[in-house]
Amino acid sequence: MKVFSLNNYLSKEFPVSMQESYDNAGTQLLFHEDDIRGIYITLDIDNSVIEDAINNDCNVILSHHPFIFKSIKMIDTSLVKSRQLLKFFENRISVYSMHTNFDRCMWSYLSSYLGYGNGDPLLDAGEYMGDITGFGSIVELDNPVRLKSIIENILGKIRIDFLTYSGSLTDTVASIAFLNGSGGSQIEKIINLYRPHCIITGDVGYHNMKYAIDSGVSVIDAGHFGTEIIFKKKMNELVADCLKEYGEKIHIQVSDAEKNPFKVYSL
Repeated sequence: MKVFSLNNYLSKEFPVSMQESYDNAGTQLLFHEDDIRGIYITLDIDNSVIEDAINNDCNVILSHHPFIFKSIKMIDTSLVKSRQLLKFFENRISVYSMHTNFDRCMWSYLSSYLGYGNGDPLLDAGEYMGDITGFGSIVELDNPVRLKSIIENILGKIRIDFLTYSGSLTDTVASIAFLNGSGGSQIEKIINLYRPHCIITGDVGYHNMKYAIDSGVSVIDAGHFGTEIIFKKKMNELVADCLKEYGEKIHIQVSDAEKNPFKVYSL
């Protein structure tokens, strides 16, 4: 299977035209006619991921976060981005990313993955080719649960080491807003639109959290990493379907090299 065939398949599943205006999803680096030896699936592209892809003989990397997000204006080996780019050229590694176009299609993935169902789009993004799209989901629970139960469920299913939260562990939650990634900046908007009992998101700032507390809304910050690391499972399924459709048997390596960049130190 040629690299361009996989690119074409993914661009049909998640059209680049669906991405947000600030984004740079899609082809990052393309060795068009190269045969695919192995496919590496990751959330981010960092030094450990690149080395792991090379060690596993993967010449295609599929990521959620685009490798090229801001423009690269020069190649200078004193700069980390330049050194990484040269690694791709040296090893003929093609890179393709699905970012906000993936999020818009998979708006209910976080709530579904955690076992709370699909709900409805949280931030509506309109229809695309007859399908509903959006960012995040809002779910009304049939059976209210304690905040502590939700936290323990997140830690168990996503398997992150820690999270931060506001509210009381004994609070009763009947409605939850889910917004993966850097959804913390949307907390005020979410509360004003829905007044959910709880918001699960990432990258929550100090003032975001204070606003939620004053509004009587619990917030669980599972982190940008925690709320999006689950991307890899879905992408693995999609790539497997693609290979099956093409009748190809190609090794897929789901990254376990990348780690949460944040650590907690406590006495």
